[in-house]
Amino acid sequence: MAFNKKTHLQTNIEAIRIAFLLDKEKRQATQAEKEILQQYSGFGGLKCILKSAQNESDKAYWKKSELDLFPPVSELHRLIRENSASEQEYKRYFDSLKNSVLTAFYTPPEIIKSISDTLKDNDIVSARFLDPSAGNGAFADSFKKAFPNIESICFEKDLLSGKILSHLQPENKVHIRGF
Repeated sequence: MAFNKKTHLQTNIEAIRIAFLLDKEKRQATQAEKEILQQYSGFGGLKCILKSAQNESDKAYWKKSELDLFPPVSELHRLIRENSASEQEYKRYFDSLKNSVLTAFYTPPEIIKSISDTLKDNDIVSARFLDPSAGNGAFADSFKKAFPNIESICFEKDLLSGKILSHLQPENKVHIRGF
């Protein structure tokens, strides 16, 4: 399946919207909300999010081939701005995203499952699992299914990914900072 930037953006925006709502309402995610949060896959390869998208006149600085991404990028900026306590917090979120655009590429679930299944099939069991770049927690989920009693410790340096991870992994130790 080809990488569709617009779909990728819209899926991530919906997950971010839910994470902000959960924070605001101070509650845990429902199963339906968790399913949406699990689809979050960061902004690796989406450098378009770093372009100005405040108003229609900003379109003049966008490549014609990327104009269809302007509305979701504008929505992303608006969503984060509306849910930030200050301009400084908004900038911290976007600085964090800026730092992840070149590095946030999530491991496909099939590969993660193969790793955890292989360990289990070979009777390699651990009491703890450390994920130094947890993203949306797919490794922790897979290892929890293979090894129900495992303790997971997750690190995620991107602020928005960490926020989503915290809602997906409330029972695990989640650190929103670099490992």
